Amino acid sequence: MPKRPSGTNLSIFLLFCAPLISRAQDQPSVAKDAFDITSESLYYPHRFKPGDLKLELAISQVKLPFDWLETSVQAPLLHFHANYALPANFTLDGRFSSLIVANQITLGSRWQFMADRFSFNLGFDVAYAFGQLRQFGFDSSMDSWMNLPNASVGYRIDDICFTLKAEAMILTTLYMKQGDNFIETDRNINNGYTIAFYVEQRIHHNLVIVLGLKNSYAKYHFIGWPAFSTFNRFYNIPEVYIGFIL
Repeated sequence: MPKRPSGTNLSIFLLFCAPLISRAQDQPSVAKDAFDITSESLYYPHRFKPGDLKLELAISQVKLPFDWLETSVQAPLLHFHANYALPANFTLDGRFSSLIVANQITLGSRWQFMADRFSFNLGFDVAYAFGQLRQFGFDSSMDSWMNLPNASVGYRIDDICFTLKAEAMILTTLYMKQGDNFIETDRNINNGYTIAFYVEQRIHHNLVIVLGLKNSYAKYHFIGWPAFSTFNRFYNIPEVYIGFIL
């Protein structure tokens, strides 16, 4: 009986191994065809479909200035982030960040524009921060309002998105109580700016990971509010960020 040609065995091997071949091959899987990083990302500016809701859970570490804490401390922050798509390339963006003794709620809107692999957006957020500290001999509380005009530029390479975001920080209202002492202001204060860089990539099915590096050049950070009354200068405040888009 003639021996089966070896080419048949090779074809069967390639058929079963095709999903494992790199993205450069011309035989993508069905799951890969269905995934589009430009529609599954959250920081990369793109045309969201009206009515789409995207959620993100994240954690970050903020390194506050040595002058504030008298020691080098990284404070873990928990974030819940939501984005809801509106008509005409607008989105509504909200975030809740918490460190128990310090919390911030941010709400704003974005307008997106795309040009091939590049994308851009302009936004304006309003942030309300509040906190209290009753432990370790402290009797302090704080609430503040801040305006955050911002802009982002993004670039896509295959299934990876890169986004650079710049944000100005204008402190509009601050009320702080430390024991019997009160600090209150309702005038606009230039609180500096923030530059952030985010990378978004799929890690499993439609689950997308977000890795970010952020630096604020600011006088005030809401998680370091107990020290705000003592120092009146700008500090570099770095932050490392990791999130998952659900």
